[in-house]
Parts: sequence; structure tokens; C-alpha cells
Amino acid sequence: MLPVHLEIVTAIRISPSHRHELFPARLARVAVDSVGAVQCISIKKYPDGMFNKTFLMTMEDGREVIDKVPNPIAGVPHFTTASEVATMDFARKVLDTPVPRVYAWNSRAKSHPVGAEFIIMDKIEGVPLSQVWSMLQLPQRLKVILAMTSLQKKWLSVSFSHYGSLYYAGDVQSFSSNHYVKDGIAVKSSEFAIGPATETKVAALACYQKIVDALISKDTSVTNPYLCHNDLHYHDDNIFVDSDNPERITVIIDWQSCHISPLFNYNPDSALLDWDGLEPETLDLAPRPTLSGLPSEEISAAMRDYIVQNMFIGWRKLMHAKNPDLYRAIEFRKTSAYGLILLAHRMFEYGEAHFLSLLVDPGITGDIPFPFEFSEMDIERIKLDSDDAVAGTELLFEIKETMGDLWPDKGFIEHERYDECKAALDEIKAQILEQLAETDEEKAEYQRYWPFE
Repeated sequence: MLPVHLEIVTAIRISPSHRHELFPARLARVAVDSVGAVQCISIKKYPDGMFNKTFLMTMEDGREVIDKVPNPIAGVPHFTTASEVATMDFARKVLDTPVPRVYAWNSRAKSHPVGAEFIIMDKIEGVPLSQVWSMLQLPQRLKVILAMTSLQKKWLSVSFSHYGSLYYAGDVQSFSSNHYVKDGIAVKSSEFAIGPATETKVAALACYQKIVDALISKDTSVTNPYLCHNDLHYHDDNIFVDSDNPERITVIIDWQSCHISPLFNYNPDSALLDWDGLEPETLDLAPRPTLSGLPSEEISAAMRDYIVQNMFIGWRKLMHAKNPDLYRAIEFRKTSAYGLILLAHRMFEYGEAHFLSLLVDPGITGDIPFPFEFSEMDIERIKLDSDDAVAGTELLFEIKETMGDLWPDKGFIEHERYDECKAALDEIKAQILEQLAETDEEKAEYQRYWPFE
């Protein structure tokens, strides 16, 4: 088995005891066996993001599979991969959602000959909706929105007994009474189980628990636990459509870290709607703008805003009619109580250091009694962690500014610019190691968590 094209990738979770053998070759052998092929004839780097490395492997009979390997920063070892696989399986079997089919996977790096966590799955059919959205006519866009509404209705057809993440029953110690409810019937599954959403951030979550009861809505329709894809409002590349019939959704990807959470925690508005204006006060369509006397470029901009705004309002009208619980969750997201919850949820977006630093300042809770007392040592540690987190964010921003249009937005870079992009990132990494890493241990730490390899 000799690949035609091979790129070595090091910034992934590989057990130290397995580094002696060429990693992609070991992974290719597993991929060959998983689909019953004879040999893998090509291994190519595939578009990915900061949290994973992805390969496209082609077999001798023309079949193609995707091999996804998590970076060290992707999440908690074992749990992140195990949950992603089980969640995709549940989404396909129970929620009737088109997702990639998994052929083989491993969540325990040290116990597998590959020496790393991995998921081997179908190559995604179709094209990202974002690539064709601007070319679709209004009736076609409405059909896509209807299809997304239908998917969301399926996701809300199943609720759960607990918050957390989905796993296969054998991969996690689960709650003894865990189950899901479909069509009003409680299902105690022997295949799936609800387990922890994280094993980190526990102290911060304990603080959040002290104030959440005062903030949470008393309307159970918006607090019931559901499994919804939580990354469609940021990334429109997670929705794929048929290239010949772009109104048909072929697959929803990137289920990593999707978890069972309160409905109000889910932002149902797709990034494709492209609406960055104020929340509409009513569901009445916006009036057509007055265009007489305007220059042609202002007419074009006004009509675009008019169409985008009414597409967004139309989306919300559909939600109100087809998924009323989801619409009530949207209404709750407009309240001041949710504003405080959102600050708490910054812990998951930016890390627990930011969240705890907010709790040091009693002013964030407004009229709600502040239930925390921190020692001077706690405050010093929290502020130091927060400063480090801010420094990391600023460093990433500086890298992005330095890279300019070579920055791999959403983890993607054009194939013809790959070498130039990688060279620029290697140069930046060398500068960071020289300027910031003072010891060999620090250099090794920077190397381990550097996501751009």
C-alpha cells in the first residue's frame, strides 16, 4: 500500500508509544479494512479547522472515505470522539437527519494500533450550501428554508431526561434513569446513553449553578432538553446540498461537541440568513423601500436589505407556525435574564477563565443577590487565568492580521495557496517559540497545542 500523495501531520492526538511508525499509513490500513477494500492508493489532506485534521483516502476501486483526527485542543480525550460518533448515529437513526455514515472509529489513543483517536466516515456528497446560496433564486431559497425548518422539527420531536452529551452505552458511565421521549413515549435505549458534556470547567459550572435558578425561565417548553445542531448559526458550511438540485439538503456535518441542552441554549437562525439587524418587533413583513431618486448602487443595496430582512422575518414566521416551542425560546433569549445567562455561557465560547473573572465583579448580577465570596488568592488566580486567556485571544488575532488574506478562514485555504499559507504559519510559529517560549518545556507545550500543522 503506497499512497500516491501523502502529507505528514503532527499536531494530533498520537500516543507517544506509536510515533515510531508513519501515522497516516496506519490509519489508511484501518480505513481499507473498514470498507472491505484491497488497498488505499491515495491519501490527501482535506479541508479542516483548528480542532481536527482531516484526510481524504481513495481506495483502489474508487471509493473515498474521510478520516478525521482531533487536535489536542478539540476537547476531552475519549469523550469528544465517542460522543461525536454516537450523536451522528442517533441523529441518523432516531432524528432522521442526513449525516455521514461512520465505518470505523477509536476514542482511546493508547489502546489502538493507530495510536490516535479517529473517525472514518463517508465522503460528504454535495457542495456547501454557502457556495451556491447567492446564486439561488428566491423560490429556491424558500425551499431550503422549508427543508431546514423540517429538520429542526425532527430535532424537537425528541426530548431527553437529562442534559449532557450522547454516547454509546458502553463508552460512559451514564445516569441510571436516562432515556429519551419520542412521540410521547419514553424510550430506555440499550444502545445510547446520556453522559457528561465535559470533564473540565467543573468549578465554574458549580458557580453558575448557584445563580442559574434565579435566571432560568419557568416555561418548561424552553428548558426541556433537546439535541440540536449548535453550529449552524456561525458556520453555513456545515449544510451540504445536491450540486444538481441545490434545494435538497444532502447532509449535515460537524456534530463534534453537539450536546443535549435546554432549548433556549440553541440559536436556530442559520448564518445563511445573513441578518445582522435588530430583532424584528413583529412578524409583519417589512414594507418595500422607496427607491425613486436614489442612485443605482443605493437602489441595489436597499433592495438587498429589503430581501434579507424579509427572508429573516419569513424564517421566523415559519418557526412560529411549525416549531412554536423554538419560537418561544427565541422570545426568552430577548429577556434580561437570558442576557445574564449568555454571559455565563461565554465560559463555553471563550473558556472558564473569562466566566470566573465576571463572577469576581458582583455588578454583573444586577438585582440578583451575589452568592459568591472569593479569597484574595482566588481573585489573583482568576485574574491571572483571565489575563492569560485574553493574551491568547490577542495572539490569535495578531496572527490573523499578520497572515492577511492567507489566513485559513474557517480552516480552509485554496489548494494552490496551501504551500504559501503553511510556510507563513511555520514562520509565525518559529517567531512565537523564539519570543515567548523560555524553556524546552514551554517550547514543547507550544508545539503540542499549535493547531496549524
